[in-house]
Amino acid sequence: MARADGFPLAGGALHSRRERMPRVTRQEEEPRAQPDLFDYVPPVRRTHLMPEEAPLLIVTTRAFSEKERADGWLYSLLPAARALSMMEEGLTLDAREPLMFCERPALLPLFTAADEETAETETTLLRVRRTHIAPWLEDDPDMSARLGAACYLLSRQIPIG
Repeated sequence: MARADGFPLAGGALHSRRERMPRVTRQEEEPRAQPDLFDYVPPVRRTHLMPEEAPLLIVTTRAFSEKERADGWLYSLLPAARALSMMEEGLTLDAREPLMFCERPALLPLFTAADEETAETETTLLRVRRTHIAPWLEDDPDMSARLGAACYLLSRQIPIG
């Protein structure tokens, strides 16, 4: 313990404060301007997704089973002529005539339903990565219940998120 006059006790060392590091001077940020609420620009409505944005692939015929698991693809069963035109021109975003896409577990029930309805027309199965069209999808609860797996409608013209 040091005495009041500041001298160390016998045999002790004088305790001094460590030197402080110089303070870092902060650069003052300019105050952020509050955004004008009337400058809102609504998102642009889209009518098509170009083939480069959502590439479609033809799925070759193979045996699908009831035990299929969902993967990263969505599938659509279309008349052959329409499927080929979509591969060239891209996907249409139309709420009046939405395209139906389903996950892999719904394919077998979809094939059986399509065989009953359109036996005379040739159909083509297309697939697209879910991530490419996810912002424009809406759930289709009717077809999901009918086919027993998740189904979606490609009908939004303004993407979600």
